[in-house]
Amino acid sequence: MIDFLRKIAFKIVKPESFLGRIADKLLTREVFMYLVFGLATTVVNLGVFYLCNRAFEAAGWNGVLGNFFIRKGWTEAAELFSTKGSEYLDSTFIAWVAGVLFAFFTNKLFVFQSKCWAPSVAVREFMGFVGARIFSLMVELFGMFLLVTICNMNELLAKIAVGVVVVVLNYIFSKLLVFKKDKEQTEEQEEA
Repeated sequence: MIDFLRKIAFKIVKPESFLGRIADKLLTREVFMYLVFGLATTVVNLGVFYLCNRAFEAAGWNGVLGNFFIRKGWTEAAELFSTKGSEYLDSTFIAWVAGVLFAFFTNKLFVFQSKCWAPSVAVREFMGFVGARIFSLMVELFGMFLLVTICNMNELLAKIAVGVVVVVLNYIFSKLLVFKKDKEQTEEQEEA
């Protein structure tokens, strides 16, 4: 599939041109696999979000943050969630956990082909992956709060919009920080 896309791209633009060099960098097996498994992770994330959000709404759950503000007597902060609640943030967090677990294994095995399961490598990759995803979780929670609570956008549409930004951030972090192939990792893979 990638070879087919590359042939089409290089019939449209010359490989040595600026656009050709960009196409050469983007039309790789790794980027294609990231898009495939990124889409699958997005489906997992959106599915879990949708199910949790509907279940919380049906149960009348106002969400952890909204309930916290009410218990503390922080009425101004609680009023932010008075019409929508904050259950969508709880749903976002649960969906994030499901998505991170799914994405770690698919990224490790299929996208970046890091097949070493030596504890020192696997734990370092998992911790780096979760660490990078915690940053993108903060971006996602802030984006959801901004779009849903402040801008009054539909939760699912907000989730999709914020998801685009998060997917790009996650690829950059995974590529540059988590699944990088360094000398130490290559040696450990050869020993395993």
